[in-house]
Amino acid sequence: MGGLQYHRGETPVPPRGNSSFTTVVLESRLRGLKTELHRKTTTRMKKLLFPLLLFSLATAVKGQDSLVYSIIKEAILEDSLAREEMRFNRDGILMPVRGLIQTFTHRDFNNLPGPFRESGSATRWGDYGLALSPLAATWIMKACGVKSRSTTRRMLTSNAMAVGLTVGVTQLLKSTVSETRPDGTSTSSFPSMHASLAFMGATILSREYGHISPWITIGGYTAATGTQMLRIGHNAHWMNDIAMGAGIGVVSTHLAYFLTDRLIGDKGIRRMPFSPSELAQLQAWNHRPSGFRLISGTETNGRSLDVTDFAEAEAGFDMTGVTLRSSASITAGFEAEWFLTDNICLSAIGRSTMSQAKLQIPDNNITAWGEQIHIYHGNISAGWILPLTKEVHIGARTLWGVRYNEGVTFRRVAEGMQLGEPLLNIKSQLRPEGGVGIIIDMLQSHNQAVGFTIDYLHTFNTRFMANRWVIASSWKAMF
Repeated sequence: MGGLQYHRGETPVPPRGNSSFTTVVLESRLRGLKTELHRKTTTRMKKLLFPLLLFSLATAVKGQDSLVYSIIKEAILEDSLAREEMRFNRDGILMPVRGLIQTFTHRDFNNLPGPFRESGSATRWGDYGLALSPLAATWIMKACGVKSRSTTRRMLTSNAMAVGLTVGVTQLLKSTVSETRPDGTSTSSFPSMHASLAFMGATILSREYGHISPWITIGGYTAATGTQMLRIGHNAHWMNDIAMGAGIGVVSTHLAYFLTDRLIGDKGIRRMPFSPSELAQLQAWNHRPSGFRLISGTETNGRSLDVTDFAEAEAGFDMTGVTLRSSASITAGFEAEWFLTDNICLSAIGRSTMSQAKLQIPDNNITAWGEQIHIYHGNISAGWILPLTKEVHIGARTLWGVRYNEGVTFRRVAEGMQLGEPLLNIKSQLRPEGGVGIIIDMLQSHNQAVGFTIDYLHTFNTRFMANRWVIASSWKAMF
C-alpha cells in the first residue's frame, strides 16, 4: 500500500520529498512544544537553551522549507525571549549590598582628620555629561530609528519610572544621612547622584539595545565606571558614596522595568530577530566561550600601615608612630579571555586602581592633607572553568604580572587651610605580583554574560599595600 506507513501511537513518517506534509506535522509538534514551554519553563536558561533542542532541526530544514524555520523562530524563539524580558532582572543586585558594607566599614576612615583639597565645585556639571551619556545614547539611537526592546510609549514609561526611583531614593538618603564631602564643601556626599544616574543610564541602554551588540552594554557601563572615578578624582565623594550610588541606579532601573511589565504586560515589547548564527553563539556558551570583559569593582587591603616600612620623611618631620590609613579602592579595567579547550583559558588583564589615603599623626598639632594613591596592574592568568548549571560557569585561576604605584607626597595643612610644606614621600614602585582567584559568569543572552570575580594578589619585595583583595562585577562580550 502506497503513502504513509505507521502504527497507532507512532509519529507519521512522510515519504521523502513530501514538504507540505512535513510542514503540517512540524507545525503540530511545535504548537505542542510551545504549550509545554509555557507550562513548564520556569528558569532563564530553560527558555534560552530550549531553542538549542531545535537548532539542528531548524538549520537542516531552513534550506528546504522556510516556513518551518519561520514557525520555529517566531512561535518559539522570539515569543519565549519576549516573555523572558518580563522577569525581574537580578543583575547588579549585589551593588547596593557592597555600598552598605563599605558605608559601615568606612565610617571611621571618613571621620579621620585629614581634609581633601577642593577641586572646583562639588557638583561639577561637566561630570554630568559623562554620567548622562548612556541615557542620551539610548534616546539618540531611538530618534535615529534603531529598534529598541520597547516601543516609544513603553520606553517613556519605564525610563520615567527609573529616573523617579533613582533620583528619589538618592535624594532621600542624601537628606537623611548628611555625609560631609571629602573636600568639605557640603553635607550631601552620600550617595553619589552622578553614580546613580550613570548606572541607571547604562542599565537602560543595556536593556533597550544590548540585544544588538554586547559592546553597547560594555560601552554604557564603561562610561558609568568612568563617572565614579571622576567623582573620586575630584574629591567630591567617598568610596562608599559611589558604590551605593551604582547599586541604586542599577536596581532602581531593573525594578522600573519590572513594574512597567507588570502594569502593561507584553504589549509594546518588540520581538527581536533571532537567527541561526545567534543560536550557534548560544550553543558555544559551553564550547570555548572566549571573550572580552569590563571589570568594575573594589580593591582593598589592610587599611592601616606603618609608614616607616616604605616612606621617606622630609626634613624635620618625625615619622615615629605615623600610620597610613587608606580606604577601599575603586578599580576598573579590561580582560581579554581565550579558551584553549572547553575548560582551560588564558587571560590578559589590565586594571587601574584609585584609593583615598590619610596620615594618622600622633602630634595633634600636625594635620596632613588627604591624598589619592594610584596603582596599575598588568596580569596574565590561566584558569580552569566548569559549568555549575546550564547558565552559570564557575572557575579558578592563577594570576602573575606586575604592579606599578605612582609616587605621592603628603603635605601639611597650613593656616587658613592652605597647602603647607611636605611631610613625607612615598616613591613610585614597579614590583612583580601573583595571586589566585575565582570567576563566576552568568549567561545574559546569546553573546554576553554578566558575573563577578574575586582575586587575591600579593606584591613581592614591598611592604606598601602588598596584599590586595579585588572584588569586581564584570560584563563579558563573547566572540
